[in-house]
Order: sequence, then C-alpha cells, then structure tokens
Amino acid sequence: MSWFKRSRGFEKIDNLDLSACFDSFNKHWQQTFEIIERFQTSKGVIRYDDIVAVINHLNQLIKLLLLDVQSSKSTNQSRCLEYFLNNQLLGKLYSWSLKTDRYKSYLKLEQLKVYGVLLSEFRGHQLLSDDSILNPLLLILNSYDGDCLSVEIEKHLVTVLRQFCVVLSHHPSILSNVLKENTKNSKCIILSLLVAFIHRDGSIGEEARDALLIFVSLSRQNDILANIITSKSNVSPVLATGLSGLYSVLPRKLEIENDCYRLSPENIEDVPELNNFLASVELCNAVAKICHKTVYDQLLDYLYHGFLLPVVGPALMQDFENNCSFNTHLSWVAEEEVATATIYLDLLLRSVTHPGLLQTFIKFILCQRFEKIKIIELLVNRINNKSFKVCIATLALMETILDLNCEDVMLELVLKYLVPCTHIMLSQRSRIKQVDSYCKSADIFLSLMPDVFKHRNINSQTLYSEYRCYLNCARIKIAECAIETKHWTYLYDGENPSYTIVEFKTNDVENDQNSILSADDSSSGYESFKAMKDIDKLLGNDDGKPSDDIFSNTSSPCESDSPTCFIRQSAFKTKEPFTQYPCLGPFLEALFSKLENMPEQDFRINLRLTAVITRLSVYNKPLIQSLLLNHSMIFQPCIRSLFQILRFLKQTIEIKLSGRIEKIIEAEAFLIERENKLSNTQNNRSTSGKVSEPFFRGEPKRRSISVAFGAMFKRNSGHKDAILESTTNGYRYYKENKKENESLDLPINAIILAEWLKELSAICQEHAIS
Repeated sequence: MSWFKRSRGFEKIDNLDLSACFDSFNKHWQQTFEIIERFQTSKGVIRYDDIVAVINHLNQLIKLLLLDVQSSKSTNQSRCLEYFLNNQLLGKLYSWSLKTDRYKSYLKLEQLKVYGVLLSEFRGHQLLSDDSILNPLLLILNSYDGDCLSVEIEKHLVTVLRQFCVVLSHHPSILSNVLKENTKNSKCIILSLLVAFIHRDGSIGEEARDALLIFVSLSRQNDILANIITSKSNVSPVLATGLSGLYSVLPRKLEIENDCYRLSPENIEDVPELNNFLASVELCNAVAKICHKTVYDQLLDYLYHGFLLPVVGPALMQDFENNCSFNTHLSWVAEEEVATATIYLDLLLRSVTHPGLLQTFIKFILCQRFEKIKIIELLVNRINNKSFKVCIATLALMETILDLNCEDVMLELVLKYLVPCTHIMLSQRSRIKQVDSYCKSADIFLSLMPDVFKHRNINSQTLYSEYRCYLNCARIKIAECAIETKHWTYLYDGENPSYTIVEFKTNDVENDQNSILSADDSSSGYESFKAMKDIDKLLGNDDGKPSDDIFSNTSSPCESDSPTCFIRQSAFKTKEPFTQYPCLGPFLEALFSKLENMPEQDFRINLRLTAVITRLSVYNKPLIQSLLLNHSMIFQPCIRSLFQILRFLKQTIEIKLSGRIEKIIEAEAFLIERENKLSNTQNNRSTSGKVSEPFFRGEPKRRSISVAFGAMFKRNSGHKDAILESTTNGYRYYKENKKENESLDLPINAIILAEWLKELSAICQEHAIS
C-alpha cells in the first residue's frame, strides 16, 4: 500500500499493453467480488485475511485504473474506467464494509485513501459527475459526521475534503448534484465536517481553512449554496465563537521586546496562541472577501454580537482605577490586562483588511456603549492615565486608528469640534485655507528647538541629510493620506461643511446597535449633513425658512476597494450660532495635556505621543493644518495652540538643561544603545530563520522618530563602559564608578523634542508644496 503515499501522479508507461492491463484489472475485481459474495452468502464471520486481501486487490485495481487512463488517449477510451463505473465497484465495496463489524472503520479509512488518490489524479475530469463515484463518497463523508476520529483519519478526511472542494470549483455541474443531494438532508456535510477543523493548528487546520475558503467562494455566484451556508450550516457562528474561544486563551500579560507596546510579526511568532488567533482572523477576513452577500452579512452580524460585544468589549472596559488600588497586587494585574486588551485591539485593526470587517470594528469602537460610556471615550480618557502601560498601549492604538484615514473616525475625534470654528477668533476664519507659501511655520518649528541643540558643533552636511530624510518621509505620508482621503464627503476647510453648523449629533446608527452598516455603499464618509443655509437665516434676518436639503446626498463614490471607505448616516443639529463653548474636543485636549508634561514623562510615551500628533498633522484638511501647523493663526483665549505648548517646552528644557551638555551626550549614547539592542534582536531572528511577513497594512514603510530613533545619533556613539538600567520610573544610564545615578529622562525627551520639531517642519514644507 506504499503507493498511496506518493504525492505525485503516476508516470505514464510507454507501450503499455492496454488489453493486458484490462484483463489484470478484471481479474483483481473478480477476486475481490468473490470474497464479498462468499461473506454475504455464507453469513460467516469475516476473517482478517479476507480484509487484507480485499485491500490489496483494491490497491491494485486503483493502480491499474490510473495506468490505463493515463496511457489511453482520453478517459472515454479507458476500458478499466468504464468497467469501474458501470459495475459500481466503490458502492458495492462501501455496502460490504458496513457489515464487517470491527473492521468497518479500517475499511472506511482505506476507501477514504482511495478517494484521495482519485480526486487528486482526476482533478481535471468530471469523474465525480458519475453517481457511482459521488454517492459512495458522500455516504462515507456522512458516516464520519459527529464521530470521534483518530489523528490519521482526520488527516485523510481533511485532505479529501479539500480535494473535493477543488474539484467542485472546477466543475460547477458537480456542485449542483451535491446541492441536490443536500436538499434531502438538514445540513451540508462538507461544511459540517470542515467547521470542526478550521480552528485547529498545524497542517490539518491549514487544509481545512483552505477547503472552507474554496467552498464558500462558490457561493458568490450561487444563491442556493449561499442559502445553505446561512440556513443549514454554522459557518458564521463557528467563525465568530472560534475567535472568542481563541481570544480567551491569549496571554493576559505580554512581555514585548520592542517596549513600544505594539505587537510586531516577530513578537507574534513567539506566542503560539497569538498565531492561532491571527490565523482565524485572517480566515474571517478572507471569507468576507469571497463569499455571497448574505453570507457576508451574517458573518459580520455574528462577529459583532458574538465576538466584539461579549468578548472584546468587556476586556477593554475593565475599570481598574475605580475598583483597585495601585498599592495592591490586584491593581497591577488589572493594569496588565487592560493594557494587553488594548494591544490586542490594535493588532486586530492592523491585521484586518476587508472594508466591511474594518467598518464593523470602527462602528464598535465609535458607537458601542458599555455602562453608558462609549469605547472611544474611554480610550481618549486613558491617554492621560497614570499607568504607563495603559497610556502607551492606548496611544499606539490611537495611532493605528488614525492610520485608517477614516472620515468617521476623524469626525468623532477631531473634526466635529473644529467644524463650528468656535476655537478660532472670528476675524481669523477667512485664513483657515491660507497656504504658507514661504514656509514660515516650518522656520518657526525649527526655531523652537532648545538652544542646547543649536549651539552644538554639528556637521552641517549631516544635519542636512537628516532633514532631507524627514522631507522624504513627509512627502510619502502626505501623498498616501491624500489618496486615501480624496473621497471624503467634505473638504473641512472652514466652509465645506459650513462653520455656521455648531453642534454635531449622530443619527440612528449609534442608537441602532442591532444593525451592521454596509461597506458596499458608495460614500467614504458621512452620507449627509443637514444645516441651515447661512448665518442670516440662523439670526432670523431672512424671510425664508431653514432648509434641510443644502447638504443632502453629497457623498462621493469610492473608486477603489479601500479599507477606509466607511458610511455612517449622521447629521448636524442646528441651534443658535456660536453658543458652543470654544474647545478642541477631548482627544486633542488629552494630547495637548500630555504634551505639556513631556519633560517629565517616560520617553517611550513621548515617542508614541509625538507619533500620534504627527499623524494628525499629515491630514491635508485645512481645519487640522490651521490648528497644528499655522503659527500665525489666532485662537480664542481659552484655546491652547501647539505652538504655545512648544514654546513652553523649549523654555522648560533650556532652564533645566542649562550648561549640562554632557547629559545630552549620555542620552544620545543611550538611544544608540537602545536602537542597537532592538536591531540585534531582529538580526538574530533573521539569522535563525525566524523571518515573518509584515501585516497587510503593516508597520510603516517609512521611518520616523517613533520607530527608528537611534539611527539619527550614530555619528556620536560612545560611553562603552556605561550601564543601562530599566526602572519603574524610566531608564537610568550611568558609569560603574558613579555613586549616584541620575535619570536621563529629561535629556532624552529634549532630544525627542528637537527631532520631532524637524519632523513637523518638514511636514509644513511638504504641505505647502502639495
């Protein structure tokens, strides 16, 4: 039986005597049939020798059949195949195997192996269209449904199922026969068997997932199959509950080598549970791409109500601050769990690529409430959380959310507070769209660098090279963001939508948690905004009545399958003009508040914080640019501008680091050492063969200060006799002969600020050009 193990097809034998081949084939079948008939007529006890003989004859039958077919000019000229089909050999063998008592399982397995060979070798032929082949196969598959199977049986069963699905994809007419057979039963046997294996790890799980994708993809153009999948199978529930189960066994505490609290492909390789979880996420993503619309809708509904609401939501909403004290062991456990849950959500958003799945996740984050508080509100509040791990994990998640370039996200976090323009002095509103042609703001950013960096003897060519790198990075970021936001509903330039709209209110979407929004609609932003025509009507100086049609149905169609094309029906509710208290919204206020504490914060938080603000500044929307990048814009007295905060940071750092150039040098050496450690870890993985493919959207292709900081300072490396020490309050960098250790947080943060100002300056210049 060793020939069953061959992975390739049988080689054609030149000058094969087809007549002799058929005679031998006929002889083996006659001997097999004699054993079957003897047992059926005598009703005696079947012997093991008889079972072995039948299996040996069956092996020779299949081998001769394949040789005859491959040596004949076509299957129609194969006498062996004609005899094989006309005499229903496999059907008779299956019926006999059911009567063999303790040998039944063994015979079924051998028949399963036979089908594995036939499906593999006759993939291009419509062999399964013959009932003498198809019906026994379906009978064998049905006999395994619900059984507790051995590993060997599982392996062959999944292989046959995958080969079966491949054949069905090549021959739709066979699929019709299978579906007709399915109408007699309450479930589809192919799906019923496959769903038991799709969450397995190893080769069995991979083959089962491949087979499921192939079979479900057939539903895209087949309404009958789509109905069977949604009404007679549990594919969607198993996918959703499988994600829930795999999520529940993920580690509740993570040790991340890159200390940025964002999982990389390398981190995931080290955690088998994460590998299995991501495999299931990718399966859901793939199913959503290739399935029928009804299957797609059902899958999204189960993912929302069977995974996000009962599993992800409670994990994110653990309120350790109110229920625990940081002086107890429980508080630290809860802190770790909250941070880890945030990291997992970040991983999900970076792993999912299908627009519908992404939209479902975004709806969950923006609209879902737990204990009367929305998830997005909790995340914004956690930016200023006193827990380092929760804070930095939240900042990483917010950067990922901003990277989606989703209009819904930006409306919720930023734009709904900026659109009324109450944060800007009335005389300044005409300047919102003003272009900084002479890049004065870029110069201002550079001028805000602490003096300790301006007075150092730095080679001008090196400085130019660094700044040019920032310009190249900014150009790429701005161009990518512009492409992905070009179908947004509005320009957000202070006029479109009108700044006379003073209050934003979401419509039915937020209230109807039972509906999943369709990603197949034609807008990339909110479907409509409703507002008064102009300020005169609001003030009652116009005889006309307010109209709700000014901004109706102005959405732009999506021209690509971008994961950022979302829809939320929403409206602006009009009230008396300018009654809204001037503010930037909780998100921007939280970021600015965190930025003010930059000198004293852990430098890793500052790297993430500056990355988030940088990501906001990349958006080519005048309302955002005027707030973050226009140094001459005059805001309301109660509004802090970014430039005001930066001036404060410059003064603070200059006072605290006055005359302490040696600390800057030590801080640079520390950052170099940190970068080298991270690089060495990655290189060690590469040399050991652990090289992971990046996520689809992946980590940024361009380097910024938040991901490649140490490379900027390698020209000044030194202090080889120094020691790095990680503490709960940050990092210490000291020499062994020092009696007192001094934290380097302040000089490190000063370096981060200086480099970040270069990055912002470069972004200003590139915005002016674009």
